[in-house]
Amino acid sequence: MISTIRTIFILVPALALTACAVPQVSEPETVAVRATSLNPAYSSVNAQVLSDAAKVDYSFAASLDPQATANTLTRLQSSYTQQNGDESLRVGDTVSSVGMWGTSVRYGGMQYGTRSDTRDDVIDSNKLASSGMAVLPTVADALFASADEAGTSLSQQNLSVNRSLPSGEQGWNLAVQDALGNSESVAAPMIARTRLVERGCSDFSVGFGKVREDYALTSNSYGPMFANTTVTCGAPLGFTVEAHGEYLADEVGALGFGVARRIGSIGTASVAFAQSNVVNGGSGWMSKVGFEHTNSMFNLMFRSRIQSREFRDIGSMALTDPIMQRDLASVGVNVTERSSLSVAYATQTTWARERTNLIAVKQSMGVGRGTMSMSAGHSLEDNFGSSVFISYKRPFGGIKPLARPMLDDLEELDLQLPQGSGDID
Repeated sequence: MISTIRTIFILVPALALTACAVPQVSEPETVAVRATSLNPAYSSVNAQVLSDAAKVDYSFAASLDPQATANTLTRLQSSYTQQNGDESLRVGDTVSSVGMWGTSVRYGGMQYGTRSDTRDDVIDSNKLASSGMAVLPTVADALFASADEAGTSLSQQNLSVNRSLPSGEQGWNLAVQDALGNSESVAAPMIARTRLVERGCSDFSVGFGKVREDYALTSNSYGPMFANTTVTCGAPLGFTVEAHGEYLADEVGALGFGVARRIGSIGTASVAFAQSNVVNGGSGWMSKVGFEHTNSMFNLMFRSRIQSREFRDIGSMALTDPIMQRDLASVGVNVTERSSLSVAYATQTTWARERTNLIAVKQSMGVGRGTMSMSAGHSLEDNFGSSVFISYKRPFGGIKPLARPMLDDLEELDLQLPQGSGDID
């Protein structure tokens, strides 16, 4: 009996110590591999290793075509991201942030802050190959480049836009052809909504490194030093104040600010101003105003940009005929319970007095259990024609249709890009 009790007193502490010595089994990291494009001529693969606070990201493009003369395997981007609450630190390849104005570029280096996504109207597809500096165009840039304007930033990157296509809930898509001749349908809004923040300056992004060059054409081509900062603060009386700056070594530096405020039920107004200094030239200025309103009956968005001949940001460094004025507008109306009408208009004038005007109209209506959409685009210039698209969507099986077709948000309606003179599709 005494020996049994002695044995128990010996085993209990030993078992307790053994339990403490066994490490806790943590949840393993998640490994995800995704092929975003898969065909013999061009395949894009993305691999990620994910945990609660960190992510390793690697993507590459490969060609299985034995007749291909270009590189059969090209690195697109690779990075490591560490998350700490709302803030994140990213080391490797990333895309710079922009605010009410500015240029998004691909670069390799470091990015830290709470804002990691670029603006909604920026075409940031990681599969589009481009020549030269990897500047990401906006939808508005693509619209005016579709008019075959020589010397645009897209043409200098060997990017081209053939037309926009209907895209269901997204309103419109852009069919973009890259420097390798591959085409991709990209959904993006023509006008991005104004970003409003709460009190404080917790919305920011700081980055520096070297800009990517010949993206998706070569694996490790980097250019000059680059720095970018965007800080957005919520100020008293409901104002949102933003500061943005960007710098490209031996080329250009630009600094500016923006102010936005929601004016009750009237809408949201914004204004921005920036100044640039070019190493080989003088200084210039740019101003931008905007307004947007949304209610249950209609949506309205407007942006206007005016700049001096000398103003340059990173995206317009190589332009021989810079923008003088660019106006974008979009309106959406709920005509009836199951019918909506959207109209978009864009105009641009350069300092060489080259003017481009584009207009698009889209109507959606409920027909039976489905929705019919009719869209038309037209260029007001003499050397371009019009395009018309009609589509019908109907749910099958036991899926219940929507009570009304979804009204395209104004930022989701982009202009129809006419393909040629007098063409009706």
